[in-house]
Amino acid sequence: MENFSIEPLKGFGDLEFGMTLDEVVEIIGKPDKQEEIEPVEDGDDSHVVVLDYYNLDLSLYFEGNSVSKLYNFYTVNEKTTLYETNIFELDKDELIGLMAKNGHKNYVEDTDDGDCVTFEDVNIDFYFDENELVEVFWGME
Repeated sequence: MENFSIEPLKGFGDLEFGMTLDEVVEIIGKPDKQEEIEPVEDGDDSHVVVLDYYNLDLSLYFEGNSVSKLYNFYTVNEKTTLYETNIFELDKDELIGLMAKNGHKNYVEDTDDGDCVTFEDVNIDFYFDENELVEVFWGME
């Protein structure tokens, strides 16, 4: 995988939300680790699978009953771009400015579990440590 571009509400590089596990593996290969997560609530029969790609600093989350579909990404990959900008080179204010420049002016800051800035309109969470971006988690609508 060479394209590390976040496409809000669409995907990441060549991977798109809604792809099946098999489609993803065909594109980027077998994961280093595959984990199934048990449902949180009794009676919930949804099936969650997480694929971890250590060399890409990437985790992919799939959910579904009969066919699992890609619904979330998580990365700490320093090559990650958003709007043609390497986001791991930006501090918090610069990243908020990048989002505003691209039409995403409303965000929520949460410091209860670390320092997180969430842009709900595009379902992206940016996590910071001492003003430095350390991880990104994003999903589909």
